[in-house]
Amino acid sequence: MKKDILKHYIEVPDNLFALLSRYRVVIPGIQRHYVQGANNPKAESVRKQFIKEIFTAIEEKQNEFNLHFIYGPINTDGEDSFVPVDGQQRLTTLWLIARYAVEKAEPSDRKDLLRLLSRFTYEDRINAKRFCQALTCEDSRWDITQDPNPDILCQDWFVNYWKEDETVASMIRMLSTIHEEWNKHQDTITAEDVLEAIASKIRFELKIDAFGDDIYMKMNARGLQLTQWENFKGKFSEELCEDIKETWDNEIEELSNLYFTCSSEQHELPDNAFFALYARIMAYEARKSGVDCGNSIKHLAAYTHNHNTWSQIELPFVPYSDFSGITNNGSVAKTCVKMLKTVLDHYKKIVPYFGDRTLFETFFHPKNKNDLDFTLCCYEYFKKFDNIETKDFLKALRLIWNILENVYRQDEKPDYRVELVKKFIDLGDQTLYSPQIKEKIIDSNANAPEQAKEEAEKAIQMHRNDPMPSDWNEDKLGLWRDWNDAIEKAENWAFFHGSIRFLYRNSNGENTWENFATKLSNSMDLFTKDGLSEEKKVKANQVLISHCKEWDDIRREPVFDTKKESWKQVLTDSSLSECVNGLLLSPDEIVDNHNGIIQILIDDVIWKNLIKETPGYELEWKANSPSLWLNRYLYLTVKLTRNNREDILDAFIDNDNIKFETEDERRYMEIKGVNYYFAVPIFFVYKYKGEKYHFAWQTWECIDMYDNNGNKLFDLYNKEEFNIAIDDQPAHNSSYYINKIEECIERYVEFIKDHNENIS
Repeated sequence: MKKDILKHYIEVPDNLFALLSRYRVVIPGIQRHYVQGANNPKAESVRKQFIKEIFTAIEEKQNEFNLHFIYGPINTDGEDSFVPVDGQQRLTTLWLIARYAVEKAEPSDRKDLLRLLSRFTYEDRINAKRFCQALTCEDSRWDITQDPNPDILCQDWFVNYWKEDETVASMIRMLSTIHEEWNKHQDTITAEDVLEAIASKIRFELKIDAFGDDIYMKMNARGLQLTQWENFKGKFSEELCEDIKETWDNEIEELSNLYFTCSSEQHELPDNAFFALYARIMAYEARKSGVDCGNSIKHLAAYTHNHNTWSQIELPFVPYSDFSGITNNGSVAKTCVKMLKTVLDHYKKIVPYFGDRTLFETFFHPKNKNDLDFTLCCYEYFKKFDNIETKDFLKALRLIWNILENVYRQDEKPDYRVELVKKFIDLGDQTLYSPQIKEKIIDSNANAPEQAKEEAEKAIQMHRNDPMPSDWNEDKLGLWRDWNDAIEKAENWAFFHGSIRFLYRNSNGENTWENFATKLSNSMDLFTKDGLSEEKKVKANQVLISHCKEWDDIRREPVFDTKKESWKQVLTDSSLSECVNGLLLSPDEIVDNHNGIIQILIDDVIWKNLIKETPGYELEWKANSPSLWLNRYLYLTVKLTRNNREDILDAFIDNDNIKFETEDERRYMEIKGVNYYFAVPIFFVYKYKGEKYHFAWQTWECIDMYDNNGNKLFDLYNKEEFNIAIDDQPAHNSSYYINKIEECIERYVEFIKDHNENIS
């Protein structure tokens, strides 16, 4: 071994031996256990990969193996000691490699090396502290020809209860991993090679600072976990060209510290949040390049959380090797740094999220797919623009969120919305509201989503900057500034969330802004953030439907109720433009000149009862009839047309021999003295010759007979048809079907008699 091996880099402690020569290294009590040797798959994968990379570098005689930044203050109370608050895991692993190498080194070097390594200790973890002391005594040995784990446990100097200590157990497990990997290189690597590498080639950048208590505590929190981010950012840095590498290394650490000041959580880590964010971007870049980044990165990129901070969440484990093959030409790093700087500088700004989430929360604490895509849209924005004006950026955020909130995310094309936003970005206007949107994006794309068309229409209006409309009510709508302000005011009202085309399109769906102010003002009376206002929930439904000319005009998917989700669909449905326009212009005026079905639907009895009792209702074709489908349950579906069935059931109600099994309110609804029956099987009992027999008038125009246990007799016997077909002929009145029911009963009685005789 070279004589001066322990003298390398004493002046600048950038390696373990130099650090231990200058300072004692004391792991503070606030730090968690050493976990790189933990007994779990994640830790096992990380340590094996880490040790493999170190030995490969030694074997290939690399000039440098970079462990990157190590943080901590110097304690000058007594002997100078370095207290790592970030980097404990890496330092401990490197110390264990050195200790294993001592066991294989020349005996003449053993004493000096052990004395140097004994300057590594733990502050408050007494078992770990004593284990490290014992491990650096000259008498501490083990058989290097076999796995050190069982052999160390059997040594005289090893105290049995130490093996229960998490840090001690983790250290011994790491020694086993070192042993396993070294054996793979035993013909090419000597102890001297390893010790020389530790003394000169395995380097780190020591950051010594007088940390304030708050930052000290927060940075100590970073030592609580085996961080994947530390591994990623270092490896990522190695692949960058020198000028970008320097920027990345310095600025990403500054951003980590800035993260602390932005976070509302006392000990919240940036590591997990940053790692998930970069995985999101790298997965996106992989998709653009046609590269399969693997399931691990995909899962990490899609990671969201709601109530916990990143420091409390266990992320999917992703080794850096999974990122190989994904582009890293420096533009990703530059863009990410620029983006994060802006986000952290404006962290208190509210995102046009139509809620109270900050920019910081949306980026670093994504709750859903909209939040995830938002990050990618911003990534493309910062890739395109330099020297970004704050006001332009905030306006751009508005358009981005309008798209994300109102354009359906396609699972088969996960980046569809991001690609759509990128088209706006590519026009070169930092606000994204270029007057060229319609020409460049909409006119060339017949399948452009409605929200994209709307953003184009709003951009045109903002750039025209027409004077204040004559119907603008400043008492209600606020002072007039310009069309940009008016549009933004409308976008933020109630549950509109950026989708407001119903305010400037007429009954034919044509763009006209002349009634914009009137419709916005009326909307403020009609809608709250939760849907229809309490006092308008009956009248608004009546007025809306009254503007329909035929029942087919409103036979559709969305539900007519009071909820915001339902009304968002109604307001933005182009097929309902005439109805919506009529409501927003005259919210109190019921048009009363319709056919029978529409007239029934706007009747006070319907709405005043149903709105109170039923959370949702649709107008649909059910049971061969236009129907009011209540609460999405068939048994609560009112048929809106009457036919022979209804007349006969009316007669059945008055028949003393017939008793209906369901309560009256479940069977029909009376509207202006006329019964409208629910589109469900109508169960009744018919009394005949002193006995009771069970029947159901089915929705498929058949009366089936049942036994006393609720079994349909036709199904039970499968030989006889104990039912009555309904032909809906006007001449076939209730008496006709009473006779049919009695004939069915007689057939059944005869069948039972024959059946019993055959058995006997």
